[in-house]
Amino acid sequence: MNSNKQRRGVISIIFAMLAALAVESPASAYSVYRGVVANPLRHVIWDEKNFGVSGATPNLSFFHYADDAAARAALPTFQCIIKIDLGNIAPPPAPGHHSLVGNAGIAVGAFTVDQPRMFPWQIDFDNNPAGHWSIARGAISNGNNNAASRVAAAGIANLVFFNSPNIAVINGNTIGCSR
Repeated sequence: MNSNKQRRGVISIIFAMLAALAVESPASAYSVYRGVVANPLRHVIWDEKNFGVSGATPNLSFFHYADDAAARAALPTFQCIIKIDLGNIAPPPAPGHHSLVGNAGIAVGAFTVDQPRMFPWQIDFDNNPAGHWSIARGAISNGNNNAASRVAAAGIANLVFFNSPNIAVINGNTIGCSR
């Protein structure tokens, strides 16, 4: 009789733990994407056109998609896609949520005349339009939009070339994309 009560107690505890886990949304790897064009050899073109900083509040835009396949479907005109893993974020984040891109151990690698800001850069979620994340021009450079675009291209390239674990070049509509 006593062992039956113990079993029921253990089972009750297990069900309570499972119910608690089901209620909480676990954090998981959360990535943002940006489509870019490549040269004929399928290498990303690391220039200000691919990393244009613009808008009413100048920024470099990225979008969250459920996975790589969803990003490819949403960005069909781009040969390659830059993917940045922002770490464990419980979806959906609230507007105003922010994460960091890059680390202080990797140089941005831009020309001094473009007034680059050092890593890490803050990326903010505003969900306008849906899934939109952005890095403000002021986080990238103290210069104008053109300077910030050149700094963004150089900085993202350095993160890729120095094998930052949170950034990758993936295939868009072209197979074999590389840095």
